[in-house]
Amino acid sequence: METVNVSISNDLEEGLDNVMSKFGFKSKQDFIIAATRDKILELKKQIFFDLSNEVAIGLKKRGVTENEILGDFEKTRE
Repeated sequence: METVNVSISNDLEEGLDNVMSKFGFKSKQDFIIAATRDKILELKKQIFFDLSNEVAIGLKKRGVTENEILGDFEKTRE
C-alpha cells in the first residue's frame, strides 16, 4: 500500500475532527480512506451516467426505441 501525506488547513482539520467524532471514525486515516473511497465511487457513477447518456443519444439518432431495446433483451433471455 502506498503512503500519501496530505496537509490540510486548520479550519478543515477542525471540521474533520467534528465529523469524525459524530460518525464514529476512530482516526483521521479511517475517515480519509472512507471519504476517498466514496468520492471514487461517485466519480465512477458520473462516468457511467455520462456514457449511458452518450449511448442514449446515439440510439435516439438512429431511431432505436426503448421498446425495441427491451424486446431484444427479452429475446436474449429466452
